[in-house]
Amino acid sequence: MRSIDTEEALQEWIDSTQEQTAVLFKHSTRCPISARANGEMAKVAEEFEPRGIAMGQILVVEHRDVSLACTDKLGIQHESPQVIVMKEGQVVWHDSHHAITFDNVSSELTSSSR
Repeated sequence: MRSIDTEEALQEWIDSTQEQTAVLFKHSTRCPISARANGEMAKVAEEFEPRGIAMGQILVVEHRDVSLACTDKLGIQHESPQVIVMKEGQVVWHDSHHAITFDNVSSELTSSSR
């Protein structure tokens, strides 16, 4: 999973979604719910990165400016933890907190790749 730690890296990641389906995970290193979601997202990355799905992660405490830029650029409300799936430059799905499970994200990725 690629670390997105600058606004430039965020824009590159967004631009890459024109070419491929991509997943962005906004993770708080201070939140136990986010720690659980991080484990789920590690499983998603293990399963889907080999299939060509780009995976990115923003650490929302350490890179608050990037997290805020993400909210502005994508036009979705900030949550943490939060998972965002993009395809062809558009947000096609996002969810947060306890909804971030391997099953939920993989189901969305399977339907988005059709």
